[in-house]
Amino acid sequence: MSVAGVVAVLAAAPGTAGAAGKGTALSAHDNGDCTVTITLTNYTNTTYYQPDWWFDQEGPPPANGSDPADFVSPWREVPSTGTNWPFARWIGDPPLHSEVADGVAKWPGSPYNSSAQPDGYESSATIDPREAENPAPPAVADDGSYTIWFRINNGPQTADRVPPASVKVTGCESSGGSSDGSSGGSSGSTGGSLDFGSLDFGSIFKPFS
Repeated sequence: MSVAGVVAVLAAAPGTAGAAGKGTALSAHDNGDCTVTITLTNYTNTTYYQPDWWFDQEGPPPANGSDPADFVSPWREVPSTGTNWPFARWIGDPPLHSEVADGVAKWPGSPYNSSAQPDGYESSATIDPREAENPAPPAVADDGSYTIWFRINNGPQTADRVPPASVKVTGCESSGGSSDGSSGGSSGSTGGSLDFGSLDFGSIFKPFS
């Protein structure tokens, strides 16, 4: 895999960049062959954070709390998340989600901890935007690229989720360079305190479908 051209780092929205070692973070690497690898770094002790993605033409996302009857594909309600919020496509199959190392006490069952894994636990998945469904992908840009967005909009604590960021995926009709996109989840509260108003209660984790 070669990295050509300028590497661009996409910052999180103002005020949401998290301190290292807390919450969650997402990064995206354009592989230059119309695939992009999304990496999730989990500092928490739960497997309930799961990112979704969409094309630039399909955004912005409907607001949380919007009437699901008004959602237009790819936006959908996913009951297994314990919410009626809009989600787009999951990343990978099986879907990418936060993971917890052996020996770390998991939430639920143990108190939630935003910094249970201070070195972070990484998991990743690679997607090809050309294979998108529901709906099919839009027309590729003149330079042979797509722009996609990614985020984490579920999980037990709002502050530990990741706001939307974008990455340009190149090489979809021609050879292209490579770029990076990244966004960090904001720092969560210490001592295992919870934002009970934002808890997503669902069944014990199975990747949301």
